[in-house]
Amino acid sequence: MITESDVLKCISDEKCREMLGSIQERVPLSISNLKLTRKQYYSRLHNLIICGLIQKINGRYGLTSFGKVIFDWHLVIRDTTAQEYWKLRAIDMLGSSGIPDSERSKMVDTLIENEKLRQFLG
Repeated sequence: MITESDVLKCISDEKCREMLGSIQERVPLSISNLKLTRKQYYSRLHNLIICGLIQKINGRYGLTSFGKVIFDWHLVIRDTTAQEYWKLRAIDMLGSSGIPDSERSKMVDTLIENEKLRQFLG
């Protein structure tokens, strides 16, 4: 049985994320483009399969339903760290300043543009 730790370990690897992105975009995987040895390439491919993120269909790799969810989740995290990090820090500081929840909620709605992220913070 696959655990949360297994999946997080798999997607924490930069090359595995590159492979998932290529598979998502239906770009053929290339060992040379990824700058991996054959062993590294097939080891990562095996891990992605074992974690249930990809499967081989008609000779090509594709994301599983679970893989699509995890990949989308990864994109939310990536976008959040790139665009919203300092806004989240400001919200944390507001929370520790004793501001009422209603005011904090208004600030979250004003600062955070990403609807999914607003739902997480709600």
